[in-house]
Amino acid sequence: MIKDMLFGKTIAPLSGKCLDAYAMRHKAIANNLANIEVKGYDRREVKFENELKECLRRENTALNLTNEKHIPVGCKLEKVQPRFAIDKANPKLNAINNVDVDLEAADMGKNQIDFDTIATVLRIEYQRLRMAIRGQ
Repeated sequence: MIKDMLFGKTIAPLSGKCLDAYAMRHKAIANNLANIEVKGYDRREVKFENELKECLRRENTALNLTNEKHIPVGCKLEKVQPRFAIDKANPKLNAINNVDVDLEAADMGKNQIDFDTIATVLRIEYQRLRMAIRGQ
């Protein structure tokens, strides 16, 4: 109950979901790079952002949103989970499989930036909470 009271209406639950997805994506990219020379290996990716956007887009209540960036009350974040998916869309980029080392390196860099950004947002949120508790 206290957990919900302190963190339920903050950015913390959403940030936690994002950090989980970025950690999972890092594992998928590392796995792709480890299997770059395995014949017939299909590249793995993590699906999360589209499901999150769809959840946030749903308006299940009659509340009036005054800004398009507001999170609708009806969104059930606990139902949105990152998941692994096999990338069948990309053709075989070489004679071995569909893993491109340059693409994976770029994805790893972007993923690290995304992770660091959300971790910073979460750190600032906890600093604000700490300041509120201390009365500063």
